[in-house]
Amino acid sequence: MHLTDRLIEFAARPLPLRTLVLRNLLRRFPVGSYEARLRVGGVYRPNYAWCMYYAAVEAKALGHKAVTIIELGVAGGNGLMCLCRHRKDIQKALGIEIVVVGFDSGAGLPQSTDPRDMLYAWPAGAYRMDRSALESRIGGQAQLVLGDVAQTVHAWNPEPAAPLGAVMFDLDYFTSTLASFALLAKQNLLPRVWCYFDDVCAGPEEALTERIGEREAIRQFNDDPERKVLKDHLSPAFTFKHFTPEPWHQRIYLYHRLNHPDYNVCLTVERQREDHLRLGNS
Repeated sequence: MHLTDRLIEFAARPLPLRTLVLRNLLRRFPVGSYEARLRVGGVYRPNYAWCMYYAAVEAKALGHKAVTIIELGVAGGNGLMCLCRHRKDIQKALGIEIVVVGFDSGAGLPQSTDPRDMLYAWPAGAYRMDRSALESRIGGQAQLVLGDVAQTVHAWNPEPAAPLGAVMFDLDYFTSTLASFALLAKQNLLPRVWCYFDDVCAGPEEALTERIGEREAIRQFNDDPERKVLKDHLSPAFTFKHFTPEPWHQRIYLYHRLNHPDYNVCLTVERQREDHLRLGNS
């Protein structure tokens, strides 16, 4: 992109310059609480951080000592490493252990003939992984599950003490995403699982609609008769009240399992107690 085009794009951004400067400063010099920095976008990949942090908040409120966070589609590992960075900060802020797990075939996007996989935008073999280099970068901070996701998600289960709390979906294909929803059928998960879908929104080149890609996978998931059994659904998260709209907000979804044994446990008792004390002393 030419410099002039960059300047035009920058000047047209809805966020004021002071906010952009503050975010950059907070990322370089993390002062204040983690939640405060997260809520103003002063962290790397706030979309990942948002899902991870509020999954940990939910897990802690339900009495769990640990929670599992997953990335589907690791590729070069930048996203997984970002989760590992947030893992340290969130563990320190909340006092809860976080287990990070990455799923990938290791061989890039698979061959496909299904037009709903948007093959005009996602070529087979793209995003191939350098396994040895990635394992060196991870350094034991995260688990790596390699193989066909359609198979590995069925064989894998969260650790007994660390229920599944958030999933970052970045598999690109309709078929791979639909297969990966087997994770949401696991027994050991939180009643509400935070989900980030990287490709439910795209540029004009991808020509995205409701009936292809990740959006079609979500639609089929919700229409499956199994939903009546589990009394669950996967829907956009309307959790950004008082926030200036940003593109990544549209990519945050929530999986709700209404018949989960902990679904009706009130998570705001402590907050209400603090508010009562604060108002009583004001």
